[in-house]
Amino acid sequence: MLFNVLYAEFWSPVTELRSPFLLYKQSSTFNNFSNLFAIYLPNTYYSHVTRRYAGKFREGKNLQLEIIKDQAEVIDLVKSDPVVSSIHSVLSAQLDESLTYHSKDHSDQVTAMAIALGSVDRLDERSLLLLGIGAAYHDAGFIEHRADHELVSAKLAEEAMIADGRFSKEEIRLTRQMILDTKLEPTGPTHKVNTRLSPWLIDADLANLGTTDFLEQTKLLADELDVPMDLMLNESLALMNRHAWQSPAGQATLGNQKDQNKSDLINMLNGAL
Repeated sequence: MLFNVLYAEFWSPVTELRSPFLLYKQSSTFNNFSNLFAIYLPNTYYSHVTRRYAGKFREGKNLQLEIIKDQAEVIDLVKSDPVVSSIHSVLSAQLDESLTYHSKDHSDQVTAMAIALGSVDRLDERSLLLLGIGAAYHDAGFIEHRADHELVSAKLAEEAMIADGRFSKEEIRLTRQMILDTKLEPTGPTHKVNTRLSPWLIDADLANLGTTDFLEQTKLLADELDVPMDLMLNESLALMNRHAWQSPAGQATLGNQKDQNKSDLINMLNGAL
């Protein structure tokens, strides 16, 4: 079923329609990202994706690595864009070494994962580029300070896109808001989704909840925050209870491992009582 609708720029189809079968394409009629077609994909497409990654999950594979490997070509293409590659060079040189979790490696992984998830959900090339930029810059604010780093990250992305000259005001606003949407909410659902591309960036940013190295990543965050591991584990469980995957690909590829991680974490915490 295909229908042409003029969407508000920061409308979130995934959360508003609560459908796991949406993909977004730029309309050939309009030259901006406020005007889109929404296309319902056949259930069989996501059934295939879910079965494929469920099989890899049963084999004990790290699905974060698997999906990145499957989408390596498009990931490399987006990461080669000068706006994306330039900030990765800056992060390498300027991030504080005490950031054991929010490191350049984390930004690299989130960038690759966001592009991979968007590619699985068949986002168009321009959307994947904007998504890659948002992911590459989402933690760049740590260069200046840790508190409310998302505001600095969004500003750095905006400045880079303006200086580059290839992006419309609408695309820059969308990317800026996408980065702001990665901020964790203190209560209730973990995130507010305010752009059409935010679901994939948010899922990539918290992909560690659904990967086999969940505990190792949690330890890195505990070290960065200088808090005891037992406290961090309890905080992680509270986060998992509030968290839901925002994109179809996020649920299909990371959902099973997150459920397993949560079950293991509950057993671990109960055993410590």
